[in-house]
Amino acid sequence: MVEPNESELIERAKRGEKAAFGRLLRMHQRRVYACAIHMLGDRGEAEDAVQETFLRAWRAIDRFDGRAELSTWLYRICINVSLNTLRRRKRVDAADISDPRVPEPAADPTQGQNDPRHSAQAAQLYGRLAKALDDLSPSLRATVVLVLLEGVPQKEASEVLGCSEGTIAWRVHEARRRLRLVLGDHLEESSDEGAAVSAAATGRRA
Repeated sequence: MVEPNESELIERAKRGEKAAFGRLLRMHQRRVYACAIHMLGDRGEAEDAVQETFLRAWRAIDRFDGRAELSTWLYRICINVSLNTLRRRKRVDAADISDPRVPEPAADPTQGQNDPRHSAQAAQLYGRLAKALDDLSPSLRATVVLVLLEGVPQKEASEVLGCSEGTIAWRVHEARRRLRLVLGDHLEESSDEGAAVSAAATGRRA
């Protein structure tokens, strides 16, 4: 039996088939959640944002005209939901120790146990990145999340955020400049700044 492609699932969802929409949800849930967690830095809020994103998408799926990719449309909804959450939230002064963007201590494969010094250094770096993201303006943060963390092309990011590609390019340049001031050596050591930022944000080594 041939599996229906995304276009077929969209058309079926437009006719009110919840099962088809559920399959679309599963196809895009990971990316939407990653977008929300980087925007909000809080698991509970991110999960609520994902739920709200897909609820809004379900209510509006019959108006999806296909001029943009479904992923672009979902990113746009998720960014808007996340920005609304940020507006309601009281500002915090520093990244919380339970911030999901700060990874758990990793085991040292050479020792078979946690390396406290490395774990502390890594946590400090990731905490600095989380704080740096939180300190960016909403438009810069959304651009960083989409382009540098999610790997969305600048053209698609411009569609998501409703601005020109030139504006996205400037925001990426400005965000990198500000993040470099905070992350310093970590970015300088990497030939790919986007990979370095993504590695720091997700707990991977660049």
